[in-house]
Amino acid sequence: MLLVQEHLIKLGGVRLSGQMKSIEISEEASIEDIEDDKGKTKASQPTGYAPAKILIDFIIEKSIGKSQLEQISMLQRLFKPYGQKKAKLLQVVNEDCAARGISKVYFQRLDTKNEISGSGRTATLELLAPVVAGIKLKPARQAKKIKKAIKKEFKKSKKKKSKSPSNKKRIVTDKIKKAKILIIERQFYGIQKAYKS
Repeated sequence: MLLVQEHLIKLGGVRLSGQMKSIEISEEASIEDIEDDKGKTKASQPTGYAPAKILIDFIIEKSIGKSQLEQISMLQRLFKPYGQKKAKLLQVVNEDCAARGISKVYFQRLDTKNEISGSGRTATLELLAPVVAGIKLKPARQAKKIKKAIKKEFKKSKKKKSKSPSNKKRIVTDKIKKAKILIIERQFYGIQKAYKS
């Protein structure tokens, strides 16, 4: 006995038409092998979780008000609307997804197949649940203490800048320039006096 139920999934606010043949949700943990210098595995270490993959198979048959091609073009518009450059996060409503805690997905892949021997077409949707990065926030009191500690470490020096070695070099070079100018002026005035006399 074949139980036919339509509209078992809503994706991006649109009810998907057709007969859902199967839905498969797979999740896996990321585990990294730690190897020694010789290449032998010493231990395994978990590093997190891979995003959940959802595979949905549909049988698309002509229904009241929608042809097979209209249903496929509706799926295509969901997958990649006109002008869209990258995949967008879509709301998914399905009891299997809800049981696994998945409410938003990326529409990653769309495959359609026209079975010549049968009267219908099939479509396979591949959805990818995003991995949400958790950010731990520190309480306001701790944040204020950290800011104060940073200010203390990096506050401006109370030393007088006139005593710094780099400033002394500037003062010396300025005095040398002034002395050279005075010498040139005196020589110039001495030459002028000699011409006048």
